[in-house]
Amino acid sequence: MRTKARTWTAWLLLAVFIPIAVTTAWLWRGQVKRQNDQAFTAQAASIGASVTTAVRRMDDLTLAARTLLGSRPEMTDAEFNRWYHSMGVDQRFAGVAGFSYVELVREQREGVYPAGDRPYYCLPKLGVAGPGMSETLSEITVPGLDLCQLTKLLGETRDSGEFSAFVVTSSHGHEMFEVIAPVYDGGGVPGSVDARRADATGWIIGLFDAEPILASAVSRQGGVAVSLEREHAAVPEYRVPTGAGAAFRTLSETMHTASVARVGSVPRGDRMTQRISVEADGRWTVSITGAEPTGIGDPEVQATLVLVIWLTLGLLAFFLMQVLAHGRARALKMVDEKTGQLRHQALHDALTGLPNRALIMDRTEQMLLHARRHATTDVSAMFIDLDGFKGVNDTFGHPVGDELLCVVANRIKNVLRETDTIGRLGGDEFVVLVEGGAVKIAERIVGVLQEPFDLGTGTPVTITASIGIATGHREAAKDLLRDADIALYEAKGAGRNRYAEFRHEMHIAAHERLELGSDLRCALAREELFLVYQPIIDFETGEMPAAEALLRWQHPTRGLIPPMEFIALAEETGVIVDIGAWVLETACEQAAQWAEAGRPIRISVNVSARQLDDPGLVTTVHHALHRSGLEPDLLSLEITETALMRDAEAAAAILRELRASGVRLAIDDFGTGYSSLAYLQQFPVNALKIDRTFISTCDTHDPLIATLVQLGRSLGLVTIAEGVEEESQLERLRELGCDRGQGYLFAPPLEVAALERFMAEHTPAFA
Repeated sequence: MRTKARTWTAWLLLAVFIPIAVTTAWLWRGQVKRQNDQAFTAQAASIGASVTTAVRRMDDLTLAARTLLGSRPEMTDAEFNRWYHSMGVDQRFAGVAGFSYVELVREQREGVYPAGDRPYYCLPKLGVAGPGMSETLSEITVPGLDLCQLTKLLGETRDSGEFSAFVVTSSHGHEMFEVIAPVYDGGGVPGSVDARRADATGWIIGLFDAEPILASAVSRQGGVAVSLEREHAAVPEYRVPTGAGAAFRTLSETMHTASVARVGSVPRGDRMTQRISVEADGRWTVSITGAEPTGIGDPEVQATLVLVIWLTLGLLAFFLMQVLAHGRARALKMVDEKTGQLRHQALHDALTGLPNRALIMDRTEQMLLHARRHATTDVSAMFIDLDGFKGVNDTFGHPVGDELLCVVANRIKNVLRETDTIGRLGGDEFVVLVEGGAVKIAERIVGVLQEPFDLGTGTPVTITASIGIATGHREAAKDLLRDADIALYEAKGAGRNRYAEFRHEMHIAAHERLELGSDLRCALAREELFLVYQPIIDFETGEMPAAEALLRWQHPTRGLIPPMEFIALAEETGVIVDIGAWVLETACEQAAQWAEAGRPIRISVNVSARQLDDPGLVTTVHHALHRSGLEPDLLSLEITETALMRDAEAAAAILRELRASGVRLAIDDFGTGYSSLAYLQQFPVNALKIDRTFISTCDTHDPLIATLVQLGRSLGLVTIAEGVEEESQLERLRELGCDRGQGYLFAPPLEVAALERFMAEHTPAFA
């Protein structure tokens, strides 16, 4: 019984192990086949990459020859030969057999073969041959031979503007590619068929020996064959006229209707094939063929060995190997994938996918190094900043702002050349690196960004761009980008929506501006800032009901600095928020002292655009009033029309909150902005201040001033004229019905003591 039990157990184990072993062997066979396929794919990729590089170099060299002859159609054979040898073609470009230039002749010529009166002739003009290829090249450069009568391919390439190719057999028995490129006047390719026909001057024909190109790709790799063909190649139409000459017949016999060249051989048996497309000037296809492995590499042989081994050693060792093998491959694959992702994220902007600051710095260094090697200075960096981008974020939200940045990046890329580089530094700042033609590219960028953006907001978004350009050698990438940034500031200062090129004096001005900005940050703590007050006179009574507080800066070394030089700087750096709070507190304290002394006057304080954006503005005003004890009605805040209209709805909300606290409000520089009557009615203001530019030419602007005064009166607002300096201006303003005014006719801005003397001595002149 025990013997039978053991026998049955043995048979049972055998019955289990046999299907397991068979299944394992079958799986092993599939794995070996996949590994063989992968090994061949890698081999094919290496061969394809080598051929791809050679094909692109072949097309690039043809393109260089076409550009040369497009710009210099009068070139002689000797000059063409000198160009060929100066390029080092024989040493640097494998497989180049030579070049010929076929001229398109539109007038009738004698000695043309075959004879006949045609609209144009395609006559060989120039030729240069590589080592040992003179005889082959001479077959397609027969003097007087009209090649357009041999094939329609020349006319087709002229009309399409694209490269074409076919295969010929040389006198050495090699298969050779003839790459044909149309040549146009000026070197470029016209946009229409009619223009291409009109501007065509001929064809450059590059002759390339396929054998060394393909042989180098499969060197030291036995059992592999590689072929190169041009997809959808135009099949030449051969027409050998009756009585054709020997040269004409010889040339036609060398041309193949197929555009394929092959190198290498594969043993008989099962084969593997890979096809790789090459995008150059035309589509090429590389085909690599190899034999399936034999012997121990054969999947069938290995499957048999595995079956024997696993029947001998058992199931446990097999599964252990499989788990280890598959686990290790999966782990390595995951590591490779994550490493590639991290490398891309480290060098590219997450939002737009453009190169980030680190990659831009590296590419700038490479561009400068290339320029030094080739002794050229025509390299440029462009800093691009979007004008008004903050307004888009504030109005429509950051998701729309992000979408706008992506669309802007695409628009800029569409006007760049393939050799140019665009990157994003952050925010709304982009950098473009170019070699030559920076000004024209900047003009195209400015133009394309002026077109409205449809971002699904219901209203097209319109922005502009300011561009700074720095050109020429620099010691390092940071120097070139720094100068472009300085030029960008110049473009913004000149009115935005334009470009500016860096000049050396800009660097000096930027350095001085940087020093001034640093000093301005310390000016409050050093008590270098002070206020002066300019009286505001009532045109009806002649009394002084108000005064405007004006900021001044007494620099310790530069003396008194005009407000025009530091107010804008304070705005840009953000220091204006702290300075503005100090001005409010100081002016309120002074006005409160005058009120206590029995001379209450309303004090006007300017509020900048940056302060209007500050969420703490209302709190700052309340704090100044509370600390000084000044009645809110004795404080008037002046805000420019331009600042209000940057975000009219948000500004109106802030003004309503300030007005509710009792503070009076005025629109400064009225008439210079672009506010509509509808928005003006939304602003709860008490006064309009007419800009001094209108007052200085009062006679010229009479109708406009009258309109502004009438507008203020219809809205129940006080109108105040700025910059009144002459008696005639005063009289005219009174005639037009203006309520109040300020200017040097009455008094310049005065310090506290001088203003107090003015108030004591002032007598109403026209009460």
